[in-house]
Amino acid sequence: MNYFASRASAEKYIIGRPDFHDNTISRIRAFLNIHDKLPKALDVACGTGLSAKALLPIAREVYATDLSSEMLNLALEKDKIHYEVAAAESQPFENEEFDLITVSSGIHWFNIDAFLIEANRLLKRKGWLVIYENFFAGEMDGDAGFKTWVNEVYIQRFPSPPRNKNYTWTPDSLCSKNFTLQIPENFKNQVQFNKSQLISYFVSQSNIIAAVDSGAYTYAAIENWLNNELGLYFKDEAEIRSINYGNWIKYLQKI
Repeated sequence: MNYFASRASAEKYIIGRPDFHDNTISRIRAFLNIHDKLPKALDVACGTGLSAKALLPIAREVYATDLSSEMLNLALEKDKIHYEVAAAESQPFENEEFDLITVSSGIHWFNIDAFLIEANRLLKRKGWLVIYENFFAGEMDGDAGFKTWVNEVYIQRFPSPPRNKNYTWTPDSLCSKNFTLQIPENFKNQVQFNKSQLISYFVSQSNIIAAVDSGAYTYAAIENWLNNELGLYFKDEAEIRSINYGNWIKYLQKI
């Protein structure tokens, strides 16, 4: 099921998602030793284009695809990025067309084996598939109780929908897809939120979208609940709190 297919979820997404992809792309640029712009890069499962936009400083041509036409209707930098509707596992491009393919916070929705076969088809020899995740770790600076609330209240009320979290990223499984895996990076991104911004982020998550799609809740009811709950952590609407996101990057090179 695509939780981001509807107009409503796309509108929540573009308002609520923080843009911290540049930090990740700067790490990718350093790891891959990119000095001059790559000829052509592709961002898969681009959403509204935050992750695709971050590729503009490192690639002369940037392409981006997503399964949701509603997401792409709201996509950023349409004059600079070539957007197309496509499933991750079936891309509308020629063989060996790209120097770099990226996936940001989307791999858990894919048929990963099928996607790796498709990525191998699309990449030039020695090209790179870079998969990275920016996940909400629930860590608020100065308040350890916030993480407890996230795990014991928020997640219990709005559990994450099923996703593919158990793929085996072993040398053997990747070699059969014509890739080698470099040592992953792990780090944190810190994002600043006021209460309204944090509510907007929460309602862009698949947890909330699934709850609304089930008919059990409305966005308005959830936003009202979050406003009351988060009053414990923000003294007023203007207060800014720092929240850490966990991040990892997997570098896969085509053999």
